[in-house]
Amino acid sequence: MSSINPLAAALPPDAASAAAPETARKAPASAWYALAVLVIATVLGSIDKVILTLLTEPMRIALSLSDTQLGLLQGAGIVLFTGIATLPLGWLSDRYDRRVVLAACVLLWSAATAMRGTAMDYGVLFIASIGLGVGEAGLGPITNSMIPDLFPRAQRVLANAVFALSAIFGSALGALLGGTVVHLTDDLRHWLPASMQQLEAWRLTFFVMASAGIPVTLLVLSIRRTRRGGTQAASPVSPAAGAMPAAAPAAIQAAADDVDDAVSTISFRDHLRQHWRTFAGLVIGAGLASIGMSSIGTWLPIMAARQYGVTPAQMGQGMGIAFLCGTVIGGLLGVAAMRYVQPRMGPAAALRIIMLGNLTAALLSSLLLFTRSATDAFTLLALLVVPLISGAVLLPNVLQDAAPPHLRARTIALLSVAGLPFGVVGPLVVGMLSDALKSVPNGLAVAIVATTLIGGVMGAMVLRATEGPFVRLMRAARPT
Repeated sequence: MSSINPLAAALPPDAASAAAPETARKAPASAWYALAVLVIATVLGSIDKVILTLLTEPMRIALSLSDTQLGLLQGAGIVLFTGIATLPLGWLSDRYDRRVVLAACVLLWSAATAMRGTAMDYGVLFIASIGLGVGEAGLGPITNSMIPDLFPRAQRVLANAVFALSAIFGSALGALLGGTVVHLTDDLRHWLPASMQQLEAWRLTFFVMASAGIPVTLLVLSIRRTRRGGTQAASPVSPAAGAMPAAAPAAIQAAADDVDDAVSTISFRDHLRQHWRTFAGLVIGAGLASIGMSSIGTWLPIMAARQYGVTPAQMGQGMGIAFLCGTVIGGLLGVAAMRYVQPRMGPAAALRIIMLGNLTAALLSSLLLFTRSATDAFTLLALLVVPLISGAVLLPNVLQDAAPPHLRARTIALLSVAGLPFGVVGPLVVGMLSDALKSVPNGLAVAIVATTLIGGVMGAMVLRATEGPFVRLMRAARPT
C-alpha cells in the first residue's frame, strides 16, 4: 500500500519540500510500545475467541447442545452483539480517552470468559458470549483510530502491516496457545484448590484465560495518551501551486491548512451521504463473502472433532500451524500483488485483490467434501487462509484513508454494524442445515460448502460492481 498515491508525488517540488519535515519525522519509542500493547490485547481477544471454538465439542456434550444452538452462540451471541456494541464504543472512543475505553473492554470480555466456565446451561453460556462480543467490539474502532495518531504517514503503512499481521497471527497463536492451555490446565489440576479439581477441563481453561485480562488491562492504561490527528501529514495542494515562487512556503502551508479545516468540518452525516453507495457495496459484498468464511472458521474444527476424533490440544496445534502457514504466505502474496496491480489499476487495486481473494477461498471450500482425515482438513484450512489474508492485510489502510480523522472510528464502527446480519446468518445457517442433514453421512461438510460457495460468489459480484464508487471515494479522500 505504500505505493498508493504517495504524498511527495502529489506535491510540486516546493510543496514537497514543505511537507518533508512531516514525512521524515519518525515515531517515538512510546508509539511502538503502544502498538505492542495493542497487539497483546488483540492476541488475548483472539485466544479467548478461539478457545470457545476448541472447546465447543466438549461443551456440546456436557450441556447437550444442538448445532442450531451452537450456530446461535457464535452468530447472535458473539457476532451480533459485537456489532451492536461497535458503534457506541466507536462514539465513546472518538470523544473520551481511548485507553480507558479499551481497558474497560478487556475487563468485560475477561469477565465474560470466566462466566463461560460457570455455565450450567445454554442460557448462561449465551449471556457470557454476549459479554465477550461486547467487550471485543472496541478493538477494531479503537486500534484503527489510535494507529494513525501514533505514527506519521511515512511509517503508518509499516505500523498497520505490523498490527494487521500480528492480529492475524494472533488467531494462529490463539489456537496454538489455546490447545496448550487446555492440555496444561488438565495436567496441573492437582495444584488447584480441592473445590476446583473436579471441574471439567473446559471450565478450568476458561478460568485460566480470564485471569490474563488483569495484566493486559494495566498495560493498556500505561500507553501514553496521544493527540487526535497529531501525526497527519500535510494535505496535498493543487498542482497549479507549482507555479508559485519558492519563497512562498507560508502560502502553500496556508492552503494546506484550509484543506485540513474543510475536511475536519465535514459532518458524519454528510460523509455518509456523499459516499453511501460505496459503503453499501462494501458492506454487502464483504458481508456475503463472510457468511461462508465465518462458517468455515467456526465449523471446520467442530467437523474435525466429530469425524476424526481430534482432541482440543490437537485441534489447537492443527489450526495454529494452518493459520501460521496461511498467514505468512498470504501476507507476502498480498504485498506482492499490490506492488504489481496498483500501478496498473490505481485506487481499485486493493478492492480487486480483496474480491479475488474471497472468491478464490469460496471456490476452494468445495474441497472440504473430499477430506478424509484431520490432516486433510487442516491443510485445506491453510489453503483457504492464503487468499483471505492476501486481501485482509490491505484493508486497514483503505479504511483509514476513506474517512477524516475525526470520523474514522465511527465510520469503521458503522460499517461493522451494517455487516451484522451477515455475520449472524453464516454460523446459524450452517447449524440449521447441519441439523436438517443429520441423515447424510457428510451433512456438516455439505452445509459448510453450500453456504460458503453461494455467499462467496454473490459477494464477489457485488464488490466488482462497487469498484466505480470506491475509486471515487479514494480519490476524494486522497486528492491529487
